[in-house]
Amino acid sequence: MSLKHFLLCLGASGVAASSDWAAVDALIERYKFLPNVSFTAGDTTGRLHTFRRAVADPAVPLTFDTRISDVFDWWSSDPKDNRSLVTLRHLLTFTSGLVSADFGSCGIKCMDTTSASHASELPIEACAVEIYEYGPWAVKPGTVWSYHSLHLQLAGAMAAKAAGMPLPDLLHKYLLDKLGMTSSHWIGNHGGVRDPNPHLAAALVSTGEDYDKMLQAVLTYKVASKELLDQAETDAYRTYPNLTTARDPKDVGLEFYGHYSMCLYYECVGQPWGPKCEKAGVHADPGYFGYWPLINRQKGYYMQLVVERHVSLPPDIIKKYNVTTAMIGALSAQCVSPLRFNLTDPVEKALGVGSSTPTPYHPLPPELQVLCAAAL
Repeated sequence: MSLKHFLLCLGASGVAASSDWAAVDALIERYKFLPNVSFTAGDTTGRLHTFRRAVADPAVPLTFDTRISDVFDWWSSDPKDNRSLVTLRHLLTFTSGLVSADFGSCGIKCMDTTSASHASELPIEACAVEIYEYGPWAVKPGTVWSYHSLHLQLAGAMAAKAAGMPLPDLLHKYLLDKLGMTSSHWIGNHGGVRDPNPHLAAALVSTGEDYDKMLQAVLTYKVASKELLDQAETDAYRTYPNLTTARDPKDVGLEFYGHYSMCLYYECVGQPWGPKCEKAGVHADPGYFGYWPLINRQKGYYMQLVVERHVSLPPDIIKKYNVTTAMIGALSAQCVSPLRFNLTDPVEKALGVGSSTPTPYHPLPPELQVLCAAAL
């Protein structure tokens, strides 16, 4: 097991914070397998605590219900073609009808992130054409949730076309430069930071400090209006009542986190979805290497765990449990969930938003316990 870096950042909006962070510091210290640990917390008035050891804008004429065919004149508008029905909302909720067992390129050449490819240097509209022609269009939009990168690439192409500007310029103007994320960029196949077709879902290079700015901006509605973010944080299964999860091992495994909304999960980790999770209002986006950012709307704070963990499994475990490459990729975040939830009570107490009732802990499912214990 290799855990090279760990960072925990927290912040609150409009809460009276406690000055006692000893319990949080002590808990982080217990995780000796994390050699480099950083922790920061703050509210809207300034930084409160530090621990260390070793996109929407009126200029872009899109709504969530804009169809792709309204943006690209070459996209089918034939109602008999399911692709004609796809909206920006479908793309951002990962319910476009594109279904794949792969996390990343899904066999689409313009999504190849390897150094042997020049995919990021292509026009992004050309990539949209390739996804349109060769993507795994399997079902009617709004019926099946499938987690992969093609949805966001099409959404980015829509935004760039509607704004009439290159996608990197759009990302800088309305996100990176706006929030002062000076250490962040989307990197191309050969190191370019302004390539026209960056892999939106997989090629962002950032830091915990920069992403802290993003989370604070989302928490305080600086990055977008409350009306817009309320829609983005709506449970996709409410938007599409007949929605089901694709039945490949990758997507079934991701149900561990809860329900999806737009580009993030409505957190309900390791338990059946129910009113309690919806009422809690925790929105998270766990990802590769163990990264786990979240926003708690009900209690008004954000938190992020930044863990670099490259997980591998012994061959006999892979064979015994029929573990796919995509499943291994998901393990880094799934295996860090005990730490994420052990931190909840001391963090909320330190921020002054804790309750007298301890946060219920939901252990990893039995198979995940085995895989996490065997992870190298």
